[in-house]
Amino acid sequence: MERPWDSRRAILHADLDCFFAAVEILDDPSLAGKPVIVGGTGGRGVVAAASYEARVWGVRSAMPMATARRACPKGIFLSGRYSRYAAISQRFHIVLSSITDEFEPIGLDEAFLDVGGARRLFGSPPTIASEIRRRVKAELDLSVCVGVGTTKQIAKLASRRAKPSVSGRVVRPGKGIEVVWPGQEVVFLTPLSVGELWGVGPKSLELLRKMGVATIGDLRRASDSRLRAAFGTRAAKLKELAEGIDTDPVIAHASAKSISHEETYASDLYGLSQITHEVSLLADSLASRAEAKGLIGRTITLKIRFSDFRTVTRSVTLDVPTRSRKVLLDRLRALIPPLSAVDGVRLLGASLSQLSDNRSVQLSLLDYWFDERSEALEKTVNDIKRRFGEGSILPASLLEGRHRPGDSSDPPMWGPSE
Repeated sequence: MERPWDSRRAILHADLDCFFAAVEILDDPSLAGKPVIVGGTGGRGVVAAASYEARVWGVRSAMPMATARRACPKGIFLSGRYSRYAAISQRFHIVLSSITDEFEPIGLDEAFLDVGGARRLFGSPPTIASEIRRRVKAELDLSVCVGVGTTKQIAKLASRRAKPSVSGRVVRPGKGIEVVWPGQEVVFLTPLSVGELWGVGPKSLELLRKMGVATIGDLRRASDSRLRAAFGTRAAKLKELAEGIDTDPVIAHASAKSISHEETYASDLYGLSQITHEVSLLADSLASRAEAKGLIGRTITLKIRFSDFRTVTRSVTLDVPTRSRKVLLDRLRALIPPLSAVDGVRLLGASLSQLSDNRSVQLSLLDYWFDERSEALEKTVNDIKRRFGEGSILPASLLEGRHRPGDSSDPPMWGPSE
């Protein structure tokens, strides 16, 4: 643990283990040791997380929930509670910030840390990894796996190898910490599947396999000319990553690129009335999230997936950024494409992008006459939602719909629940 670390960067990747399932077990200890599966529990839901006891039956994240039920009929299936996970995630980030300000959250349950500046205070990078594990266990009562390396990619791949593993029907304990020492990057990468390399998606993996490239070591030895013929200018970057070379920095407190909300419906929506109702809910959600983050945005996007999985995405960019509920609703409604009577809609999504944190924007009169009364109304609505929850106040047009005051404020991130 105390081998010397040279002058190269010290990057950690901290990843909470089976996060959503672990939180459910934390809140209900009777679930410990059982196959817990979290996600959208309805017919069109997907698995968000599964305990290792469920993974031995082949259950994996992003698997359709119907498939998970067949694979693990004795599993305990729970609807995801996004707000609870977000609250625990915030505490996780507080622990990381007690080590270094140079940390970059990736989702709720993982983050990169550049601990170069923390070494004088806490010791070597592996010692810092051990301290993170100790603090997370003491303060959150959760397990975190930590990978240590000289680049973000190495640290990410290392943390994967620190986790428990499944062999047949047996869960093998993980190390908790995996360290790739400076100078050992190539040795670490060589036997790994080339599919683990950043930037290698399904299509790239298929091309590489046709070239006889199965491992990262094979990629290192592959002809530059063949790689350029297949990948063009990307070939050089792939070779660098295979050599363990990556200058991608840890971006501390990275700002959000967009705010989005999607819903997959238990049964298809038909007709403009149903779809407009759901779009109104999406607009209300975007406005609440933007206000909570102190952000405004210029580009509004609507995504529609039909029952035949055909997907249409339409957007509009405003001259003046906004987070006004009325502007978002008006623009999203205008983006709904012409629909026929047989067009069933299984998913709707909306997003606000080109974000900035200017809280005092003056909206264009063409967008919305945002007078003092309107501004006061927006503030009052946001105050009520903060105090009593998202479902506590809604536009009157939504009260006849399926979301009513008192409903859970958790967005169905992984498809509908039962």
